[in-house]
Amino acid sequence: MNIAITGATGFIGRYTALALAREGHTIRALTRPGREGAIPHPKDNGGTGEFEVFTGDLTSAKSLEGFLEDQDMCLHLASAHDHLPDEEMREVTVAGTESLVGEAIRANSKRDRIQMWIMSSAVIGAPVYSYYRDTKRIQEKIFKGSGFEWTSFRPTLVYGVGDYRHTATTMRKCAAQGGKMTIPHSGRSKINPVHVDDVVDCVLRKIGYDKQVDCIYELAGPRGIAYNEFIDNTIAATGGTVTRRNIPKKWADMAISLKGLFKDVTDERRASAYFLLHHEHDITNARVELGWEPRTYEQGIQDCANASDWWKYESEEEALAAGVTVPVGQTAIA
Repeated sequence: MNIAITGATGFIGRYTALALAREGHTIRALTRPGREGAIPHPKDNGGTGEFEVFTGDLTSAKSLEGFLEDQDMCLHLASAHDHLPDEEMREVTVAGTESLVGEAIRANSKRDRIQMWIMSSAVIGAPVYSYYRDTKRIQEKIFKGSGFEWTSFRPTLVYGVGDYRHTATTMRKCAAQGGKMTIPHSGRSKINPVHVDDVVDCVLRKIGYDKQVDCIYELAGPRGIAYNEFIDNTIAATGGTVTRRNIPKKWADMAISLKGLFKDVTDERRASAYFLLHHEHDITNARVELGWEPRTYEQGIQDCANASDWWKYESEEEALAAGVTVPVGQTAIA
C-alpha cells in the first residue's frame, strides 16, 4: 500500500512510519524545508529501502501539491502541541488539516481511492477547556466532513522509549535517590497511559481489518490507574527511593491564589483541575474489532527502563553522544 504520512519526525510518527515500512508499505513522508535529514531510515530498523521524502509545509497549501498523488492512504499525525502559541496551533492543526484535505480532493476528485486516517487525541472529550483541545476537535471534524473514508485514532497519554518530553523527564524524577516528590491533591484521580508500541499495533491491525468503516478508536491502557499508582510504578521501574508526598487540594489552591496576586495563573488552575479528573477511556471497539490488547502501565514503564539508559539523558542527541543506544521504533510488535 502507498501511504503518505505527516509527522514522521515526531515521537509517534517515527514509530508508525518505521513499523509500516517493516510491513512492506511504501511510505511518502512530508517534512518541512530543512528537516529532511530528520526522517528515519527503515533500513536501519528491519525494513528495506528509504522513505520518499516530500518537502512541504502544512501552513502552505501550495507546497502540498503532489503530496497525495497515487496514494492509497493519508495518515495525518502532525499537529501543533499545547505548549505552542494559540495562533500556531490554529495555523498548523486547523488550517493545515484543511489544506491537506484540499490536496486530497485535488489529487482524488472522485474521493473513491484514498483513505484519510488521523491521529487525534483522547483529550477531545475532557471537560477542562484548552485551545489545544478545540483545535483537535476541529481537526477531526474536518476529516469526518471530507467525503473520504476516514478513521480517527484517539490516544491518551502516550509514553515510550525516545519520548524526552514526558516519559524520560518523569523517569528521571522518579529515579531520584532519597528526597520527596510532591504530587498535587490526593493522587487518586485516574489516568490511562498507553505505550507507543501499542498505539502503532492498533494502526497496523486496522490496516489489516477488512471492514473499512468510518470510525473512532480510543487508545488507552487496559484500565485507568490512580496518579499515585502511576508514580509508584515509575519509581519501582527506575529503582528510585524518592518518597511520594501528596498536597491537600486546599493548600494547592491557596498557593495558586497567592501566586495569582502577582501574575496570571490560568495555566496553574487548569493544571490543578486536571488532577481532579478521572481519565478513563473505552477501548472496547479496538479490542473486539481488531483483537487489540494494550499492555499495563506497570509492564510498559518497565519495558522503557529495560530498553537502555536512554531516559537518563535530556535528549536523544545527548544520549547518542554518550554512546547510549536509543532504540526508537525497534520494539517487536506482536
